[in-house]
Amino acid sequence: MTLHVLHVFGLARARRAAVTVQYPEERKVYSEGYRGAHRLTLKPDGSVRCTACFLCATACPAKCINIEAGEHPDPAVEKYPMRYEIDTLQCIYCGMCVEACPCDAIRMDTFVHPRIWGYQREDFVETKAVLMERSRVLQARGRDALMDDLQRAYREEEEGIV
Repeated sequence: MTLHVLHVFGLARARRAAVTVQYPEERKVYSEGYRGAHRLTLKPDGSVRCTACFLCATACPAKCINIEAGEHPDPAVEKYPMRYEIDTLQCIYCGMCVEACPCDAIRMDTFVHPRIWGYQREDFVETKAVLMERSRVLQARGRDALMDDLQRAYREEEEGIV
């Protein structure tokens, strides 16, 4: 019993402030190296920067990136991704796709957590449109807007609005 009482006093003396973050209401400050949700970068004209070279899909250890290449309407451009999908249930967020990309077309610098709610497998597959929209929002409104949109989508789903 003496050991237990001494243990309690020791814990009380060594107690620090709680480190719990009440996510998603509170926002944690992440380091610049944080790998958040993916995004496809855009050219100045608003089209996707990806050239469908398949290096990201080849480098991915989880094999979660699916690309379907197509011939670009502009003869100066060889090909582009007609379909670009990332299965976030398989993704391990290692960043190998970002490192492998020769044209800086895919990034993980959104500082946004991946979507973690859904009822069907398709809810966790991020399409080309979703990945491009993240870049548009990031350029237009910044990182906080991405987190606000994610929280709004979560709350609407939780309330059954969607």
